[in-house]
Amino acid sequence: MIRVKSIRLLGLLTMIAVPSLSFGQAEAEFAILISRAQDKIETSLDEYQAFLQETQSDKLELVTQINKLENDLVKLRQSELVAKRDATESKLLLEELQTRIKALDTQAQYSQGVLSEYLTNFESRIHVSEDQLYLEPLRETRETLSNTPDDPAERLPILFQALDLGIARQEELVGGRQFEGRAITPLGGVKRGKIAVVGPVAFFSGADGNDAGPLRFNSGTIEPGLSTIAQKDATLLREVLASGNGMLPLDSSLGNALVLEKAKGTITEHISKGGWVGYAILVLGAVAIAVSLFKIVDLQNIRVQEPDELDSIAKSATSDTIEAAKAKIAALKGPIHKMLSIGIDFSRTDTDTQLDAMESSILRYRPRLERFLPILATTAAVAPLMGLLGTVVGMIKTFTLIEVFGTGDAKSLSSGISEALVTTELGLIVAIPALIFHGIFTRIMRSRIGAMEQIATDFSRLVFAVRNKEKVDK
Repeated sequence: MIRVKSIRLLGLLTMIAVPSLSFGQAEAEFAILISRAQDKIETSLDEYQAFLQETQSDKLELVTQINKLENDLVKLRQSELVAKRDATESKLLLEELQTRIKALDTQAQYSQGVLSEYLTNFESRIHVSEDQLYLEPLRETRETLSNTPDDPAERLPILFQALDLGIARQEELVGGRQFEGRAITPLGGVKRGKIAVVGPVAFFSGADGNDAGPLRFNSGTIEPGLSTIAQKDATLLREVLASGNGMLPLDSSLGNALVLEKAKGTITEHISKGGWVGYAILVLGAVAIAVSLFKIVDLQNIRVQEPDELDSIAKSATSDTIEAAKAKIAALKGPIHKMLSIGIDFSRTDTDTQLDAMESSILRYRPRLERFLPILATTAAVAPLMGLLGTVVGMIKTFTLIEVFGTGDAKSLSSGISEALVTTELGLIVAIPALIFHGIFTRIMRSRIGAMEQIATDFSRLVFAVRNKEKVDK
């Protein structure tokens, strides 16, 4: 409205600015115009005053509305701040809840793993005689777990049942527990009777009162095996199981000592595991033993005894008759007597001829010392190879059994593995002593031949010295 009034005032002023045609007319017209202009001005002022009053009321109304809107805006901003604060707190609370949920989920997963491990250990650590009590509950637990999704919330209650079962077992084991069960007798029959579990061991007393003893694991059956004990211990055990208190015949090895004792077997059984290769190695070993015994006796009979007065014998061989020199070595025996006899016979020849003759005697004696030694050397070399042959044969047998029976039954594979190991063992047992005795006998032979060569050299040198002295004296 202010803009409209302004336009009207400008129109009025425009109308005033009209050029006059003459002075009088102009003055009259001007007066008229002034009068009109004053009227217009007064009208315009009145309208302006009215406009101002109208505008003032509108202004007050607008200011009131603006103040109200500003107040509303302040409230909205406060609401926004509260909403933002609430949103931030909600976000933090949500993150905290998510963190707690994640931590609880981790704890649940860990608890599930621990309880699953406990279930597995519970199944493996209970005594074999207790399988008759816990086999069915544990089987049901396993089946339930296999049909349950992998969600800790659903699996934990099932695992807690297994935990309660184990705790109940521990409480019942305090002081020992008894229950009716079955056991396999040493003859292979299944008998019912009373089973007592005390700590890590279990004992059985037959219902007929005939069989009693500690229980052990029996491969391939649910029922435990009954170990044989002395009659007085069995009687004592039956009395304890009947009365509920007393002294039990406890085996500190938990039955392992009896199993190991049976597993050892006799030497004959051990050797028989080696098969025909093992027997062939033993024959070779027997030959090596016979040769070793013979060589011991042979080397005892063949000794190299150095004469005490070798220079006197050399002097007699050069100065006296040959018979007189040989008489001085009559007490000597063995190859040394024969070698010195040849040396005396060649004492009047040159030194090289005499020494060659004596060394030829040593060479003829050497085969006697070396006889049968190649047998020991061959035994020491062949026995390990025969053991290796037995190993190969045993492994071939093992792989054949694996092809037929698979790897599930280790007992069916034991024969081939035993043959492979036993033949190697027998081969080394035969080869090592044969190698040692061969080395000893070879050393003795070389020492004796060396002693004979030394005596031959000394005798030849003494004969040469005596002859030179005689030439100087002449």
